[in-house]
Amino acid sequence: MIFELNDERSAYLQARGKIILNACPGSGKTTTIAQKIIELEQSKEIGSYSGIACLSFTNSAKDEINESYSKLSGKILRFPNHVSTIDSFINKFITLPFYNILNRDFNRPKILDHTNILDEMWKTEYIGKDGKLKEGLIPPLNFAKYKAKNNRSIYHLYPPSEIRIEPDGSYSINGNQPSQDKVEKEKFINYCKLIKNKQFTKGLISTGDSAYIALHILKTNPKICQWLALRFPFIIIDEAQDNSLIQHAIFEELSKQGLKNIELIGDPYQSLYEWRDANPNEFLKKYNEDESWNSFDLTDNRRSPQNIIDVFSILRKADDSKINCVDNPTFDNSIIIYKYSKNNLQSIIKHYEELCSDKNFKKNNIVVRGNSLKNQLLGKTTEERPWGIDLPKEIITAKNRFLGKDIKNSINEMRTISIKLQNSKSDYHELKEIERDSKEDHFFNSLLFQILNELPSFELSVADWTNQTQIFMKEKLNLDYNVDFELRNRKSKFFNKEKTLSESVKIHFKKSYSESNIPITTIHQVKGKTLDSVLIFFNDRKHTNNILFEDISNSDNSFPDEKKRLIYVAMSRPRNVLAMAFPETITNEKFIDKFGENIKIVTKEELNI
Repeated sequence: MIFELNDERSAYLQARGKIILNACPGSGKTTTIAQKIIELEQSKEIGSYSGIACLSFTNSAKDEINESYSKLSGKILRFPNHVSTIDSFINKFITLPFYNILNRDFNRPKILDHTNILDEMWKTEYIGKDGKLKEGLIPPLNFAKYKAKNNRSIYHLYPPSEIRIEPDGSYSINGNQPSQDKVEKEKFINYCKLIKNKQFTKGLISTGDSAYIALHILKTNPKICQWLALRFPFIIIDEAQDNSLIQHAIFEELSKQGLKNIELIGDPYQSLYEWRDANPNEFLKKYNEDESWNSFDLTDNRRSPQNIIDVFSILRKADDSKINCVDNPTFDNSIIIYKYSKNNLQSIIKHYEELCSDKNFKKNNIVVRGNSLKNQLLGKTTEERPWGIDLPKEIITAKNRFLGKDIKNSINEMRTISIKLQNSKSDYHELKEIERDSKEDHFFNSLLFQILNELPSFELSVADWTNQTQIFMKEKLNLDYNVDFELRNRKSKFFNKEKTLSESVKIHFKKSYSESNIPITTIHQVKGKTLDSVLIFFNDRKHTNNILFEDISNSDNSFPDEKKRLIYVAMSRPRNVLAMAFPETITNEKFIDKFGENIKIVTKEELNI
C-alpha cells in the first residue's frame, strides 16, 4: 500500500501539540492516521515503555485503523501502543483500575452492555391482599420522599436506566431536565442520588457512568493524569466529532495535567450520534475559535467523482473549504434519479440491482431513514408476534445476517444466544465473562458457524420451524433441558393464529437485503464505509424523523442539523454511482435545478412499468 503525500497531509504529519484535523469524506483520514503512527514510532519522541493511544468511536473504525497500519507497515500494531474505542480506553485505564478511590464499600465493577438491568434491580414481587402475585418496587423507592406529584414513585416516570450524571455533577434524564410539573426538583435530585449510590456500590456502571467517574478520578488525582501522559505521550482520537461533552472534558483534563500531544480527527458534517451524546459543536468550537488548538484540513477526496462531491456539498456552508476530487474522473450516469410510488418500489430496486450487476459493482447498499420505509422496501407488513419471548426472533435476525454475508455480526449474535442458553442460571456479569472468553475458543466459534449454516429452513411454517429449531438448539448446544419459544396459542392483535402458524417463516420475518444480496439498511449502518454505489430512498411526507427532497439544501448557510448530516453521510459513500429515489410528485425541473443537468432520471419505460 502506497501512501501519497500532499501539502495538507505533510502539514498534519509534522504537527505536534494539541491538534484538530477536519477531514472531508474520502480524504484517506484513516490511512493518514496510520501513517502518523508509523512516523511517530520511527522517531525518538516516545520512550521505550511508552506508546501511542489511538482511539475511535466505534469498533469498526478502530479495526480500520489496525488494517491500514498493517497495510502500510507490514506488521501488526501492538504493545506498548493501544488501539481501542474511547469507551474501552476510559474503562481500562481510568475507571476500572481506580474505581476503589471512590469508595471502598463496593463490588467489583462491571461495565454494562445494556442498562435495563438498572431498572430490573429495583423490582420485586409480593402477594397482594387478594392473594395474587404482584410486581412492586424495593424500598425505599415507594416511600413518600421519592414520589412524584402523581403520588407514584419517580421510578415510573424516570427509570434508573435513563438517569445520567453530567460533567458538572448535575443529574439529567438522557441529557434533559425533568418536568417540574411532574416532580419537585429536590425530590428528583434525592432520587437520583439514591439510584446512583446503590448502583455504584453494586459496581454496575454504564459507559456514561464510567466517563463521569473517570473525569472525577482525574480531577481529584492529578498523578493519574501524569501517569497516563507518560504511558501514552500521544493520544489520537478518530471520529472525534462524535465525542460527548464529558469525553471532551476527560481529554481536556489530561491535557491540563501534562499530556502535551493530543489529536482530534473527524468531520463534524458526519456526526450522527446526538442520541448518544455526540456533540459536533464542541469539535467546531475547538477548530474555529480555541487558539490553544492548531487546526488542519484534509480537503482532497479520493473516493468520489467531482459531480457526486458537488451534490453532497450542497449541504455544506458556503464559506467552508471546497472539497476537491483527486484521481477519480466523472463518468456518465453517475448520478441517477428514481421517482417512486407505492406500486414501483420493487421495480426500482430491480433496476438498481441490474445496474450494479452490469457495472460489476461489488459493494452496494440501499439506505433509508427510519424503519417504516425500510419495511416497505422489504415488503414487510405489520410484524406478527407468534412467540412469548425474543429468542426465536434473535435467532432469525442472526441467520438473516448470515445469509446477507454479515458473518461477523451474525456469529456474535449467535454467540450471545448460545451462551445464554448454555448458562441459563448465570447472571449478567457471568454471561458477559463467558462470552468474552469464548471468543478465543476456536471449537466453539466453529460450532456457532455450524449452527448458523444448519438452522432449520425459513421455508418451513412458523409452527414447524418452531418445533424443529427448539430441538435443533437443544441438540447442538448439548442442553439438559428443552428449549421453549413459548409459541402462543391464542389469537391477538399481533398474532393471527389460524393463518400465521401455517405460513412460512420467511413471509413474516423477511431478510434485510434485496434479491441480489444488496443490504437494505438505515443510513447509520453505512457510516464510515466506502461503497461502489448507493441508493438512497427519501421519504414522501414531512415528519421529524424523515428525510425529504427539500432537506438537500443550506439556504441559510448554517451548520446542518443531524437530519441533513444523515443525508450528507449517505451521499458521500459511493465511488461510482449515487442513486436517489424521490416521490413521483417531484418534477424533473426541480431535480435539474438542484442537481444540475448532468443527471440521469430513470423513466417508467426503463423500469418496465
